[in-house]
Amino acid sequence: MERPAALSEVPAADDWGGKTQSTEEKVETMKKGEDEVKQQAAALIATQRDSVDALTLVRKQIESLPVDEMGTAFASSSHAVFDDVLGDDMASKMRSEAQSMFDNNKLELDIGAGLTSAEYASAIKGGQDQYLDCPRSIEYVVSMTRHLSAMINKSGEGSDESKSLGFRLDEAASMAGVRFFDRKARMSSLALLLGKTAEELEESHDNSDLNKKEFGFVVSEDGKIDDGKNDLRRLSVLYFTTPDGWDEECGGGITFEKDGKEVSVAAKNDRLVLFSSDKCSHRMEPWVGANREGGESGSVVITHLVRYSR
Repeated sequence: MERPAALSEVPAADDWGGKTQSTEEKVETMKKGEDEVKQQAAALIATQRDSVDALTLVRKQIESLPVDEMGTAFASSSHAVFDDVLGDDMASKMRSEAQSMFDNNKLELDIGAGLTSAEYASAIKGGQDQYLDCPRSIEYVVSMTRHLSAMINKSGEGSDESKSLGFRLDEAASMAGVRFFDRKARMSSLALLLGKTAEELEESHDNSDLNKKEFGFVVSEDGKIDDGKNDLRRLSVLYFTTPDGWDEECGGGITFEKDGKEVSVAAKNDRLVLFSSDKCSHRMEPWVGANREGGESGSVVITHLVRYSR
C-alpha cells in the first residue's frame, strides 16, 4: 500500500515541540489573562468610585447652600452668588474636560457670540459616548438638578408649590451646556480677519469686535422655544471654572440689570450664580482673556432647571 499523501504534510515527531505550549507556558498565559481581567475590574471599580464621590460631593455642597437666600433673590427678581462651592479639585477636573472637548473638536464655535469670540459650546445631554468626554460635568448637572430642585421644592414646607418660586421644579430633568473660551483661537481668528500679526494685536488691546449684548431674559417674551413648545426653564445656574489669575478684566462674567442699576459678577473659579430664567434681566459678558498665565482659557457650565409639567 502506498503512503497517503496527507501524511507527508504531518510534521515529524521531533518537530512538534516548537509548535505546542509546555504546561508552564500555559499557566503563564492563563495568569496573564487573569491579570488583565483584574486590571479591567479594578479600573471599573475606580471609575464607579469616582462617579459616586462626585455625585456625593455635589449633593453635600448644594444642600449646604442657604435656601432662604435663594428664595429672597428669586422673589425679588434678583440673583444669588456663592463662592467656593465644589472646591478647586472638582472645578479643575471640569475645566480640564472642557479643554479636552475643545482640543478634540467636540465643541462648536458659537456664531451668535461672534466669529472672533472664540467661544465654543456644546449641550450636555449625557449618554455613554459623552460621559467619556466629560464625566464630572455630567455628574455635576445630574446631582445639582436633583438636589437643588428638591431643596427648593422642599422649602414650600410640604405644599405642592415651592414657597420661593410659586411652582415646583422638575427634580429629574434640566437643560445644560458647557461653554469654553480659548484666547489663542481668538487671537488667530483676529489675525486672519484683520491681517495683523500677533504682536500687533497684543499691542493694540483692541476688543472692539466684541460688542456688548443687550439685556434680556433666558426665556423669550412669548415663552416659547424654537420648536414652538412652551419654554419651561425657570431657574438658571452658572458654574464658572477658570484658572488662577483669571480676573474681571478677562471677561466671561454676567451683568444683571434692575431698576436702571447694573451689577456685574465676574467669572471667578468655583463660583455659582443663580437667577430667575424668566424674570431676571441680564447679559453675558464676552470672554477676553489675557496674555499671561491664567488668562488663556476659561469655561462655564450653564444649567437651566425646568418647571415640573408631567
